[in-house]
Amino acid sequence: MKLSYQLLHYGLGDWLLSFDTSDCVQALTCLQKNLSITHICETVVGYESLLIRTDGNIEEHALKQQIDTCLSSSSSTTLLPTHHDIPVLYNGPDLQEVAQLTNISERDIIELHSAPLYTVRFLGFSPGFAYLDGLDPKLHLPRRSSPRPKMAAGAVAIGAAHAGIYSIPSPGGWNWLGNTDHSLFDKHGSDASAFTLRPGDTLRFNPLSA
Repeated sequence: MKLSYQLLHYGLGDWLLSFDTSDCVQALTCLQKNLSITHICETVVGYESLLIRTDGNIEEHALKQQIDTCLSSSSSTTLLPTHHDIPVLYNGPDLQEVAQLTNISERDIIELHSAPLYTVRFLGFSPGFAYLDGLDPKLHLPRRSSPRPKMAAGAVAIGAAHAGIYSIPSPGGWNWLGNTDHSLFDKHGSDASAFTLRPGDTLRFNPLSA
């Protein structure tokens, strides 16, 4: 796995590793899983970057060496993502409005939304909320001009070029297409076990009938 990257200071003891390509989800997943140095406190995956928080006791050349070793290791090419089938009842309050904005029937919107195989790009915004790559360009829409004060846990929505599922009740400005009972966040879990989805995982939405 040979990808060019930049490693920049990001505060006291922190580093931001950014790739020169958006095709880096596997590399980011590999680094987060395998980059284990005594002085690293936390790693946070972004869209094309990895934030590396350290205790300040590691030199840049040592960190780069570990990164290069991880990216070139044979294990980095054998990471198998987990696939998730998410049942969705397409009864969201924005489905009709999305149909009007796109000039596409509600039935066709459901087909367009459920057809792709999505990839989990990264988690952010709220615990377990995954930004999903793969949304059909016909459904690329701006976020709502007025965000809702509360989106339900399990709300399946689209915003800009991404699809997503709200993992907990929270404010949100994405276009709400449907709902799922599939749990994405276990508040009683510990570390990674609390999250159903992980960067690099694949996902497909399965429409349910009422």
